[in-house]
Amino acid sequence: MKKLISLLLVMVMMLSIASIVTAESEKIKLVVWSFTDELQGILDNYYIPAHPDVEITYVLYSTEEFFQTAFPTMMAATPGSAEAPDVFALEADYAKEWINSDHTAPLTDIGFTEEELAVSVPSVVDFGRDPNGVAKALSWQSTPGALFYRASLAEEYLDVEDPEEFQELVKDWETFFETAEELNQNSEGSVKMFNSIGDIYKPFFYQRQTGWVKDGKLVIDPAMIELMEYAKKAKDEGLYNMGEQWQETWFAGMKTDTTMAYFLPTWGLHYTLKPNSGGEAVGEGTYGDWRMVTGPVGYSWGGTWLGANATKVKEADDAKKAAIKELIRYITLDYDFLKQYAKDSGDFVSNIKVAQDIVAEGGTPNDFLGGQDHYQMFSESSLLISDSTTGYDGVMNDLFTRFALTPYLNGEVEMDEGIANFKTEVKTAYSDIEVD
Repeated sequence: MKKLISLLLVMVMMLSIASIVTAESEKIKLVVWSFTDELQGILDNYYIPAHPDVEITYVLYSTEEFFQTAFPTMMAATPGSAEAPDVFALEADYAKEWINSDHTAPLTDIGFTEEELAVSVPSVVDFGRDPNGVAKALSWQSTPGALFYRASLAEEYLDVEDPEEFQELVKDWETFFETAEELNQNSEGSVKMFNSIGDIYKPFFYQRQTGWVKDGKLVIDPAMIELMEYAKKAKDEGLYNMGEQWQETWFAGMKTDTTMAYFLPTWGLHYTLKPNSGGEAVGEGTYGDWRMVTGPVGYSWGGTWLGANATKVKEADDAKKAAIKELIRYITLDYDFLKQYAKDSGDFVSNIKVAQDIVAEGGTPNDFLGGQDHYQMFSESSLLISDSTTGYDGVMNDLFTRFALTPYLNGEVEMDEGIANFKTEVKTAYSDIEVD
């Protein structure tokens, strides 16, 4: 009898082991490529625990390596290989190039409908469309920008006590720079309106009516000329701190009384301004002395979109297609996940109802902002964003800055010469673009 029982126990154990092995072998395997570890955190902490039937291989590169070498090489050579991504992340400056390419599958190919996409902020969905309006990428976040300013400095030098008054002083670019002149005069040059020319670049960029390329031709939108004019005025009159974004002097302005305001997006509040305020509680450094307003124009900065590899989608069976869709759907559209992630991270997510519900439930009063509800503010500003991005932005922005804007600011060229130099560089970089 004992032998029989022992035999039965052995058989049960073998069956259990076999079932575990079978379950493991039945896991759907997905390869995900990214340039940001933020996505890895989402997968590890939210998606994978909710999807134990999926095994993720996560491949992380730096932004430059991802978009300049690794990703283009893989997609050009062996996009259907086991090592190639099933799903990939796309950074805002480079995303359009891939959204507009045949390498990124239409979302309808993996089962999405327009009705499903309608839960997201329209500008986020529209960014992920190709020139024919085909949706090909989605994002879990909306990255609207705002203007963050120092309340105490505004009261001392501009005699304003609340955000509504300050917004009136920065409601458009003409008024913004008039206020910058007043601040410079009243503070005897000790406080500047902004820190670097790079700070005003994104807002000007997003007020363009037309992107860099239209119908195969280079377009220099009037907003870019306006940027050059205002930037030159600011430099010649000493209206900013001569800092440089992401450098020591730029961060220093966040914790000292030298800089009135910063243009920053959603992530800039949590990961840039707050950590560099010089404190962790109200009264420490500049913590608690910041407020936010819309500023002269609605704009966005950054963001990550998810797309699917067209080659691997075509070769996938129904189960794998469903898994690819579910990964993208869960991260970018799922109400429960996005609401929890928003609460955990403070990040502003793209789901409209999540944002509305968070505000309706009491919002996110922020002691760093003197009690202002940043979620409500970003909800309003997210609807002001217009999309004029193209697949050329990553390179074009750099060429414009290096060969037109910066030399003009430094007095090395006249504006017309700087523009001409920029056009020459565009011709060299893109033989397929018509340049007047």
